[in-house]
Parts: sequence; C-alpha cells; structure tokens
Amino acid sequence: MKAVVFKGKESIIIDESFEKPNISSDEVLIKVKKVGICGSDVCSYEMGGPYFPGKIIGHEFSGDIVEIGENVKKIRVGMRVTVNPIIPCNECFYCRHNLENMCKIKNHAYGYTEHGAMREFINVKAERVHILPDNVSYEEGASVEPLSVALYAVEQSGFKLGQDTAVIGAGPIGLYIIQVLKVAGANRINVLEPVESKQKVALTLGADKVFLPNQWSKIVRQLDKLGPDHVYDCVGLSETFATALNMIKNGGQITLIGMHTSKFEIDNILMMTTNNISVRGVYSYNQDIFKTAINLFAQKKIKIDPIITNHIKLAQVPEIFEILSHPPHEELKILVDFD
Repeated sequence: MKAVVFKGKESIIIDESFEKPNISSDEVLIKVKKVGICGSDVCSYEMGGPYFPGKIIGHEFSGDIVEIGENVKKIRVGMRVTVNPIIPCNECFYCRHNLENMCKIKNHAYGYTEHGAMREFINVKAERVHILPDNVSYEEGASVEPLSVALYAVEQSGFKLGQDTAVIGAGPIGLYIIQVLKVAGANRINVLEPVESKQKVALTLGADKVFLPNQWSKIVRQLDKLGPDHVYDCVGLSETFATALNMIKNGGQITLIGMHTSKFEIDNILMMTTNNISVRGVYSYNQDIFKTAINLFAQKKIKIDPIITNHIKLAQVPEIFEILSHPPHEELKILVDFD
C-alpha cells in the first residue's frame, strides 16, 4: 500500500512498504476517499516539525467504513464518514472540560504523532468518527476539519452580531472565517490579501472589500477612522501582527490563528496597553465544534468549490509540497483523490 510519509525538513516521500492495517476492538477501518493538505502539513515540511518523522501525513479526510471492531456500536460498514483527528486522553482536566484541543498529551493526533490518512486505508478509534449526512459530499467531509478551525476561532474571539471585522490572509482558513462571520451576522468583513486570485475568491465568499496588505489604513478610514472590532490574523508573521495592532479599534480584539513559529519584535507593542487591545491565540477545536461544522455543510451555508483549487493523485503530493512551501502561489486547498 502506497502512503505519503513525512521524513523531516523538506522531505516528503511516497513509501510503498505499508500493509493494509489491522484494527483493534474499538477501531474501524476506513477506505479513504479524499484527503486535504493542511497549512500545518506545509509548515512541518518547511520547519522539520512538529510532525513525527516516519509518520504518514493527512488529518483532513473522508471515506467509507469497510470494517468495524467487535466493541464498536452505532457504526456500520458502508457508512460515509469523516474523522476528528485529535486523539485525547479523555482523563485530564482539559478533556473533562470539553477542551480536548488542550489535552495534556499535546498534538496527539492522526497525521501528527500517529499514521494519518494519506493512504488507501486508515484505522482510527471509533469515538473519533463522525457520520456524514447524505447531502454532505466527500469533498465537504474532508473540509470539516479546516472549517472547524475557523468556527472555533470566531467562537473564541467573542464576536458579536453586527460587529465590524478584518481578516488577514485569504488562504483556506481565512476564507472559511469570512464565511463563518457572514453566517454569524458580521456588519462589514474586510480582507487583506496580496494574491489577486485569492482576493477574488474572498469577494465571492462574502468579503465586502479586499485590500493589499500595505493598504490596511483604508480599512480604518472606511470604518469611521476607528478600525474593526475584530481582526483575525490567519497568516502568522511579525508583519501581519503589527498590521493587526495598527488597524484594530481601541478596545478591540486580535485573534491569532496563523502559526507564529519564529521569534520577532513588535515596535508598537505598547499600543496593546494604551489602546486596551486584547490578543488571543486559538488552536484547533473540540468535538462540539466539529459537529457544528458538519451541520453547516449539511445546511449548505458554507461553500467549498471556490476554495478547492486542485485535485491531485498520491504520486503528485511531493511535487505540490514544493510549490506550497514557496509563496506567493495561487493554490488554495489541495485535495488528494483516492477514488
């Protein structure tokens, strides 16, 4: 069985030595249909971690149940499913308070510390499986995970109906945040994005106006020179954080979703105190959010077609990682097709 394996910094290979996995009594076997390539996949490729070398990647996926363990209930062979890739301990303080994304076993997940879905078959714990409604496609099923990231970010930001917002970065997460904000009743949604094709997608999916990153002051001016109530940084660079501080409304909140993986200095950090600005980092999601994401797809409130720019085969994965690791590029969400 062929699989895509993370080997370390700038090293992704196709490995043909894997056997079809066996399942334990509390697991199911899934025949994979679609797998998305995540920004965190690309980040690990660029940085050499935090993924474990030697593990199969792929944590955004959908497929069909082909085998169930003897202790598995309510799941049947033939069901169409997606999977919450987080593997919580279910015992620590965070897991007991619906914060499995903060589990003491940090980042324990399929595609990170355990073999992921970039292969024909994957075995997973049945408790992590979510059944897809009949009107939710395999493509949407493989998009539940990134939509969950966006939903959790907006929920945790404390956004309120009718507030003004700005989104920095119109990659897949930014584009989902735009849609979530639209559904949640944002007054105005402004976006900063340098790539023209992504600017157009942002407008298609609900952004009111899109500007180049160095035009952030235009957002402030059009909002009565006050700035937005919320800024969502989906990029994770020192420049984007500085931009967020410059344009946020006094008393507003900046939510950090993009991974700030390198050290940097911020010249205007004093503004956080003098302008009463709140900054919050958000990471991942929980089971409730994951279920909500599926429901939004079932209700057809979220669009994915403009976000999915490429369908590729397994053999093309190493090549596409090389492209994705050298921005700017026009690719958004890449799906690997197994059917």
